[in-house]
Amino acid sequence: MRRARLLRGLTLVGAAFAIGCTKSPEARAREAASALASWEATVHLLEEQRARGALPEQFVRQVRRAAADAREEAAAQRRAAGAP
Repeated sequence: MRRARLLRGLTLVGAAFAIGCTKSPEARAREAASALASWEATVHLLEEQRARGALPEQFVRQVRRAAADAREEAAAQRRAAGAP
């Protein structure tokens, strides 16, 4: 549980830092879109490995939660930057 919160917190801090408020809206939208695509790929690989039985379920749940939070944050950043 603690690890999941730490992972989620680090992910959100990293996303906020990467997107930053000093960049142009276009740059922020591109970076948010990139973050979304990266999390989509992460979840896809996670599910492939889970299906093969290569990952413990607790880890899968933690990464899914972190991914959901990070994707939500990136989507909000993308909308704030004026991207659809």
